[in-house]
Amino acid sequence: MWCPNLNGALKTVLYAWAGLLLGVLIVPRADFASDGSNTSVFCHCVSSGESLNKIAQHYLSLTDAITLGELVRKIRQLNGIQGSVIYPDQRLLIPLAESSPVKATRAPKKPDYEVRGIYMNRYSMACEKMTRLLNRLLSSGGNTVVLDGKDMTGRLSYPSRVVLANEIGATANPVIGNLPRLFNHLHQRGLHVCVRLVLFYDPLLAAKKPELALNPIRPDDQQQEATKTVWVNPGHSIVQEYNLDIARELAEMGVDEIQFDYVRFPTFSTVVDRECHQGQPALTRHNVITNFLAQARTALAPYEVLLSLDVFGIIAWGRLEDMEMTGQKIRDLAEQCDVICPMIYPSHFHKPFQTIADPGTEPFLMVSETCRRFDSLLKDSKTRLRPWIQAFPYGVENFSEQYILEQLRAVDQPSSRGWMLWSAGNAYDVAWKALSQLNSERLDTKTASAKFLLYY
Repeated sequence: MWCPNLNGALKTVLYAWAGLLLGVLIVPRADFASDGSNTSVFCHCVSSGESLNKIAQHYLSLTDAITLGELVRKIRQLNGIQGSVIYPDQRLLIPLAESSPVKATRAPKKPDYEVRGIYMNRYSMACEKMTRLLNRLLSSGGNTVVLDGKDMTGRLSYPSRVVLANEIGATANPVIGNLPRLFNHLHQRGLHVCVRLVLFYDPLLAAKKPELALNPIRPDDQQQEATKTVWVNPGHSIVQEYNLDIARELAEMGVDEIQFDYVRFPTFSTVVDRECHQGQPALTRHNVITNFLAQARTALAPYEVLLSLDVFGIIAWGRLEDMEMTGQKIRDLAEQCDVICPMIYPSHFHKPFQTIADPGTEPFLMVSETCRRFDSLLKDSKTRLRPWIQAFPYGVENFSEQYILEQLRAVDQPSSRGWMLWSAGNAYDVAWKALSQLNSERLDTKTASAKFLLYY
């Protein structure tokens, strides 16, 4: 039906026009959308080498499906396919949406909104796992989801209009075809929607545009962050504008909050640090990061969107070398954002640390003391504190719900406005148990208080 040698972008356009012209004429109309909206179906002829996933990617933005996995499931149901095997020249019916595009909507929140959330990566977003995670989150008292917008591979989770993103292939494999529709769905479920952007750790951009990459001064540097060319120059105008374009695009789509991750320099010295501009010494790392955030603040000002920053938990402990190397100075960062989100993972602090022999075995102490120090740094600021806490077993010998529970207790204080659970693989079974126990404790406390008031 279509020439298999056509490039992906042209092929997608042809599919779209063919769907609009032939879907109604050739195949009877039917209602396949979960929300009751009308759809038409288009007959697609399978080319050699195509898979259900690849075909679904072509049509995702033209359907009512929120995720790639959902569209694959609908195609299977519509065509009576049990597994994933399809054959060249096989005709597949594809459900195409006829409804008008979803308009961007958002549910604005104040910076002091008390968040109880989880992180969800692009792989969970692509399948039914997203629904399962959201159901558990809501039943556990959660109210926020942090989605991957651009992750550590440098790829976007959605089809973008940003020119550079398309040029370097960052939009080659979107897992969400229509972000506004997804945001609306999440808002209808009562969720605060945050999208995470990994900024200056971008191996894809570094590989496609090596002139934007950061390289260590010593090629034989054995530091973990210096082993590969995966960082781009935070001070380069192209790098900055690229990330700001993505942030603006997401704001226009209706996200409630944009969260910058890797908003820092790497922990090794680079050639850029030696550069001079017009005979003057280069800006310090701290100035580069702070100036970029000032631009971001201005760029996002027209939108009712919160701006949050992920920072190292160790920054609050006042070590000058950490601040100078990363470029993260909390008091200055706080002037350019709404929320500071320190990554307080007890097992990630080196041992011994200060007077603590093994921080990884002291979850309550490390989280509560780190929060206290951040709170002190933010006391004259309108910026709120919202920590990431460790919901994964790395570096912990006896990881259990008690380990997470101790951290949840530690952030349950006036200095913090909620918390977010981090598990890179989105394995939250232990966290659900911890939240269940925490909710039971709070219910018992409320019951005891009510009985005391009633008695007296």
